[in-house]
Amino acid sequence: MKTIFFMILVSIVFLSCEKENVDVLIGKWRLVKGYAIMAGGYYDIPDEYQRFEEYTDNNMRIQSDLSGNEISRCNYSATNTAVTIFGKENNGEEWSSTYKYWFQHDTLVIKHDGGWEYYNEYFIRVKTIHVK
Repeated sequence: MKTIFFMILVSIVFLSCEKENVDVLIGKWRLVKGYAIMAGGYYDIPDEYQRFEEYTDNNMRIQSDLSGNEISRCNYSATNTAVTIFGKENNGEEWSSTYKYWFQHDTLVIKHDGGWEYYNEYFIRVKTIHVK
């Protein structure tokens, strides 16, 4: 009986943490820094290459440039550790891409993994969206 209770308790804790992390993801983020071994480590992103990524509470990811011009829009789903973006091309072809994410203090870190050749993007929050 204690084992079953413990397993239920652990499941509830993990499910609660997952929801909380996804809720933190929702908002508008500005790309400010990167990390890549091939680039020699950490590097700042020049203003002309910075962009915003917004994760909405209705599962839309919207990218825009610093002037606010929309670059792309697609759907997303997120777990505690990964985001999958997906959509459909005009020709009907469906696509998706999954990447890991985590938070370092108030910074969103997204890992684009190509095996041994990966890079991380670092985003700072510029707008909080309150989850319903």
